[in-house]
Amino acid sequence: MRYTIAASGLLGLAAAAPQMINIGAALAVPTPTVLGPKVEETKAPSISYNPAAAAATVAAIVKSEGVIEKRDTSCGAQQPGR
Repeated sequence: MRYTIAASGLLGLAAAAPQMINIGAALAVPTPTVLGPKVEETKAPSISYNPAAAAATVAAIVKSEGVIEKRDTSCGAQQPGR
């Protein structure tokens, strides 16, 4: 077990060694100056529905049709180990 971990570590180092990353080019990339609106400038989204009317509609449907019960209450037996 120890040899497997050591071997995978050495192979990982060997695989990463030949990569020649240009650090100067990575550091020379300019960062964006405008990242989006400031938090203070954003507005909360407006509510586009009337909650009282929605509740009245749901109450009327429940009164006329009743509450729908969960139809599929039986779950198959789970196999062990899954």
